[in-house]
Order: sequence, then structure tokens, then C-alpha cells
Amino acid sequence: MEELSKQQESLLQSLRSRHGRKKHELCLCEGVRSCRELISSSPELVEFAVCSADFEAAKWPLSFLKVPPARFAKLSATIESQGIILVTRRPCTVWRDIPPEDPFALVLDRISDPGNMGTILRTARAIGLRDIWLTECSADPFSDKVIRAATGAHFALRIRECGPLPELAAELRSHGIERFYRTNPHEGVTCFSEKSLFERSAIILGSEGHGAAELPGSIPLTIPMPGDAESLNVAQAATIILFEHVRRQQT
Repeated sequence: MEELSKQQESLLQSLRSRHGRKKHELCLCEGVRSCRELISSSPELVEFAVCSADFEAAKWPLSFLKVPPARFAKLSATIESQGIILVTRRPCTVWRDIPPEDPFALVLDRISDPGNMGTILRTARAIGLRDIWLTECSADPFSDKVIRAATGAHFALRIRECGPLPELAAELRSHGIERFYRTNPHEGVTCFSEKSLFERSAIILGSEGHGAAELPGSIPLTIPMPGDAESLNVAQAATIILFEHVRRQQT
């Protein structure tokens, strides 16, 4: 194994920022599970691999640049590193010429928390979605925190970054999407009773603090909460709604 150069180490550090990822069109995938997902779904994206000298690299189909454990700990973004980082090309996020394949569109509107976004991406992958739609001002889906939370699910999804919600809605309409549902914690049709919820529709999950942006003609969508909680975490809400789709497919 070769050793990591100073230039490569500087690149690793720059990819911790959104500006650096955009400038180099690269991102970081860290941790055993996320890296395995990347190698399984999109191995061609890997530019180079870095590991701690005590990492069991022989079990991986990669050529690693090795780093002493103490130095690797400084490169890692986690408190207890698993000893592996992959530098990978940032997947394309503009797919205007490719129509969506899913029966409904999942739209994330200004989701800013990396953990929530990663959890939603992981859940979307689990139920078999292919496309995820993001409005502007959302968290960077290829930040190391989002990738860790999603355990690398990104690399099996088409993440479509768009402009503000009205612009994104116009693009979805051009693909035949007919109805738009905006999650609302207090009122609306329920995700368990709305018959057309997953039929040529878009389900819009709003930001943690402000909810989804206004969209004329959209239908408020709610999750029944018999208790006295004000609302659900957006990742929890996404899981409930998405697995309602799975339940309907199996009944």
C-alpha cells in the first residue's frame, strides 16, 4: 500500500466543506457500512481509498493509501473512526432528460438537518424508490454527515436537486405528476385513508422549523396523532408515510 500524500490529505480536509465538494466535484464516504454500499452500487465513482494502518484492508477489493492510526484519527470526522474513507466523485444531481420511474415523487423541501436527510434517504432506498427530489436551501446530500446517516444509500438513488418548490413542481407536472400533498401536523387528509396518495402524486416533506413552502393547489397531508404531541420529527413522518406505501402494495 502507498502512503497518503500531503496534497491528498489537503484535498480530504477541503471536502469537509460544501464549497470544497462543489469545487472539486468530489465527496467523502466514511465508515464500513457506507463504503460497502458505495462499492456495491457505484464502484466506478471511487477516486482513491484511505485507511488506517491497522484496518483489515486485505478484505476489500480496493488499493488503499495507508495512514498511521493517530494521523487517520485527525482525518476522520467521527469520534470513533472505523478506519476507512473513500474519496468519490459527487454523483450527478441534474436529471432533467430522464423521466422519474417511481409511482410517486418524494420531495424534500429545505430539509436542513443532515441526520434527518440521511435517515429519509435510507428509508427511501429501503422501500425501493429510485428518485429523490430536493428544493434549494436543503442540506448538501453529499456531506459526510448525510452520507453516514444514510449509510451510503445515495449511491443507489437518483438525487435531483432543483430550485424553489414552485419550480420543482413545474418540472414534476411536466412528467405527469397530477397531485401535490404537503405534510401538515394539524390538518388535512390522512396518509392512511387518502386513496390516491401514491398515484401520480408528489409528497412534500417540509423543513424541520417551518414546514413545506406554500404551493397553490396542494393538498394538506397529516398523520393521525391521538396523543398531545405537537408534531413528529420529519424523518419519523417520512418513515410512516413511506411504509404506508409498502403496506398498500402488500394488501
